[in-house]
Amino acid sequence: MKERILVIDDEQDMLTLIDRIISEDTDYEAVIEKDPKKALERFKSRSFDLVMTDLKMPGLSGIQVLEQVKALRPEVAVVILTAYATIETAVEATRKGADDYLTKPFRRDRLLVTLERAMKLQKMVRENKKLRLALEKMPNMSMTGSSPSMKKVFEKIRQAAPSSGTVLITGASGTGKELVARALHRYSRRRDKRLVIVNCTAIPENMIESELFGHVKGAFTGAVSDKKGLVQEADGGTLFLDEIGDLSPALQTRLLRLLQEGEYRPVGSVKTCRADLRFIAATNRDLEEAIQEKTFREDLFYRLNVIRLRLPSLEERREDIPLLSQYFLCKYAAINGKEIKGITSAALAALVKMKFPGNVRELENTIERGVIFCSTDTLTLSDLGLSVPEQGLPGPVRDPDRPFMNFKEAKEENIRLFHAQYIRALLKKNEGNISKAADMAGIQRQYLHRLMKESRIASDDFRGKKDPVSL
Repeated sequence: MKERILVIDDEQDMLTLIDRIISEDTDYEAVIEKDPKKALERFKSRSFDLVMTDLKMPGLSGIQVLEQVKALRPEVAVVILTAYATIETAVEATRKGADDYLTKPFRRDRLLVTLERAMKLQKMVRENKKLRLALEKMPNMSMTGSSPSMKKVFEKIRQAAPSSGTVLITGASGTGKELVARALHRYSRRRDKRLVIVNCTAIPENMIESELFGHVKGAFTGAVSDKKGLVQEADGGTLFLDEIGDLSPALQTRLLRLLQEGEYRPVGSVKTCRADLRFIAATNRDLEEAIQEKTFREDLFYRLNVIRLRLPSLEERREDIPLLSQYFLCKYAAINGKEIKGITSAALAALVKMKFPGNVRELENTIERGVIFCSTDTLTLSDLGLSVPEQGLPGPVRDPDRPFMNFKEAKEENIRLFHAQYIRALLKKNEGNISKAADMAGIQRQYLHRLMKESRIASDDFRGKKDPVSL
């Protein structure tokens, strides 16, 4: 379905001209209307991606059209088209939420640039809206994904969670093994009890036995009192052993008895204790290979491998990157107190093409960094620290991956761009004569000169050059 543009202008010649340019040079569909009131009725009954409206019209002004369009569908881009452009009207359009500003007379290519830029903004808005809707439909298990491989994981979690079976989660580092463990516990019959997480690589080898099983006073130097272990804390709930493939052979033996009999002994104690646990283990190692190398007990492996959940790498679920990016964007925008509405198409495309050896965790870190450095309402390539240029972005925009932002949220930048565009048009019209250009704009010569200086525009560049033939 073609993207549709509603063009409103009380001059029929201008409507015919714009309609011809759009039909000849773009793939968009133009719907033209002289009467702004009738145009709004069309807008209410049909779907439009962009509204281009003249500023001065009988019945309704372009500003009034802008206000009503934004009230009905805030996401639709609006471009103000006028031959009466002044700084004041630009500021008013900014305040009301216009997305771009085009002055008459204009070149054909300038109109096409404006349309393309506004449509790119619309595409970004639609993509982010689609991602937000998809996120709202995701299962409430702090996990995100819609790829076939992740749908299988979600289904296995739903089936395995209510059972009492031991679960072995495998997959590369950063794929979300702890999230799966949390989901399994949250949807289990033990959800009212504790989930105790043990990172087997984070605890020194000479301390992990005491941390797991506890110890009695005097069991070793420094054991000045009895200590309850993590197994006892998890009694009645779930014990999650992360990176279990790195446990020592001696500790594997003690863990095997706990799995088989539900029994254990605190370090230094002669008393056998019992624990009622649901076991979940995770590893990024190939345990079958470790068994062949005699570094992992085969009988322990079979005790753990009752229910197997393999998590795909991000490379295997690359189609989930946009959804994950939006999820992390929402998460870290809230944490950092920022109102970031979305991510540019260029930034999203770059993320999809990137390799993430750290998998989802690395992607999350990338988005978090981008949110921290983002100073607008949209995450861009530069915010993410990426340098991939956006292909085909037309127009003299300040950043190759930043679309023309909504005036309301980027007022100062857009007014500066408008000033530069308008000043060049004035100087072309008056062949570089600053006094005549200022009179035409209705402003003082000194003010125009200051605007030229700020925009780095020299009048000499336009002397002896006639204004281009208007369309």
